[in-house]
Amino acid sequence: MINTNAPSGAGGKKSFVGIGKPLNDINKPEFDEQGYTLYADEETGEKKRVFEALVEYPSLFNLKIIGVNESSFAAEMVQIVAESCSVSASEVEYSAREKGKWLSVTVHAPVQNAEMLYSLYENIDKDPRVKFKF
Repeated sequence: MINTNAPSGAGGKKSFVGIGKPLNDINKPEFDEQGYTLYADEETGEKKRVFEALVEYPSLFNLKIIGVNESSFAAEMVQIVAESCSVSASEVEYSAREKGKWLSVTVHAPVQNAEMLYSLYENIDKDPRVKFKF
C-alpha cells in the first residue's frame, strides 16, 4: 500500500491510496504478533486490532456463545461475562435457546475498552464446553 503525503480534502487530511491486494481481505486476514486479527482503516491505512478499530467504548457488546446443553452452562457463561466486565451477574442481560445437544446463550456484555473485550473472549475460551462464540 502507498500512503501519499499530499494534503487532500477539507482540513488538509492526508489521503491513503491502496495499490495491490485489497485491505481487510476476509480470506487472508492479517494478524499481530499476539495472534489478534488486524483491521486496516480504509481511509488512512492505519492497522489496529479489530475490537480497537470497530467497536466504540464503552458499549454493550452482543456476544453469542454456543456450548453443551446442560443446566449450568448459561449461568456459568453469564458469571464469566460478569467477572470479565467487573459487574455483578445480575447486571448482565442474556437470553438462552436450546437446540438438542447445544445451548445458545446471547449476552450483552458491558465492556469498557478493547482489552476488556479481548479478556472476555479469552476467559470464555477456557471453558471446554464452549464450541463457538461470535
